[in-house]
Amino acid sequence: MRHSTTSADFESLLETLASQASRWRTTSDWPADSLLRCGQHGIFGGLSGISPTWTDQPIWTAVDQIETLIGLARADLLTTFVITQHVGAIKRIAASDRLAAGGNAASVLQESVLPTLIDGTTIASVGISHLTTSRLHLGRPAVVATAAEQLGESGYRLSGTIPWVTGAPAVGYVVVGATCEDATQILVLIHPSDEGVQPGRGAEMVAMSASCTDAIELHDVFVPEGRVLSGPRQNVLTPAKPNGSAPTGAGGLQTSALALGLSYAALEYLREESSRRGNLIPIVDRFNDEHQRLHQTIRAAAGGDSGQDSAAIRTLANGLVQRTTNAAMTTAKGAGMMIDHPIGRWCQQALFFLVWSCPQPVADAHLCELAGLD
Repeated sequence: MRHSTTSADFESLLETLASQASRWRTTSDWPADSLLRCGQHGIFGGLSGISPTWTDQPIWTAVDQIETLIGLARADLLTTFVITQHVGAIKRIAASDRLAAGGNAASVLQESVLPTLIDGTTIASVGISHLTTSRLHLGRPAVVATAAEQLGESGYRLSGTIPWVTGAPAVGYVVVGATCEDATQILVLIHPSDEGVQPGRGAEMVAMSASCTDAIELHDVFVPEGRVLSGPRQNVLTPAKPNGSAPTGAGGLQTSALALGLSYAALEYLREESSRRGNLIPIVDRFNDEHQRLHQTIRAAAGGDSGQDSAAIRTLANGLVQRTTNAAMTTAKGAGMMIDHPIGRWCQQALFFLVWSCPQPVADAHLCELAGLD
């Protein structure tokens, strides 16, 4: 049976996630229970576009995936954010040069690594932003790789700092990008427990602290050839050749989908309040129309409509989640400021979309809106 976000099983999962969401507050509150539960429900395989060989489940479409992300974010944005990084790691492994080439390294990835990531018994993350955005202004690679041997085994030694890794002290694997002396790049798989790997304990942030996002320091870390996923080559984040098993997912739409999901949670609160306060009905109706339009736009983009602009969608999603969470706080009044009220958490989480992978044109549009400029 094809995955359906309206299925009783999925709705039950969402209810459980929502009931647990308030637990994930500090860097000591890594959402292990919720992540494992999602793995057991087949969420990771579906979102990564991989159907386990032992099941007859069809591969989810990009629209299936985007609808799932919206539902998950509506229930528990913190856990959903961690899931995006975990699924990102699965996709990088599935699209790796070594897996495509076959051989012993591919067998290990296929038989030992990927199954545990898909079922959620092991959680992974990615440390690759420094290859495309983070710290490029410094003019030197954040992570340097040097060909080396250790105990007769060839590989690379990595040194430097991975600036942003979700789950840095908590995950079992991290897919890491590094730059070689000749400016080519490699992707490797490391364990945070490897010798020379020093993950931060998780940064204390205004929101999402329980994602345990922090830097990882690499001090002459030896990575054997068997854990080199791709490269060395230029632009290692681009697949060397098309691979039918390497999913593309829904691209940059996932962040907009998460913003919409969080906004839906705030809208649901407003809708419940409107049943007792008639003045809220036109406000809820207006927000509802806006949610439905954006939802359909995101679905269309996920379905391949080339007429949809991802930056414009992100601008709309960012603005909507700020306004609905603020409206919910205004409606809740003083109660919303209490630490155990969900609206305070939603307002803090909404700020995350202003900084998380936010393209400059989207940030500029938000600043102009705040300043009342066209």
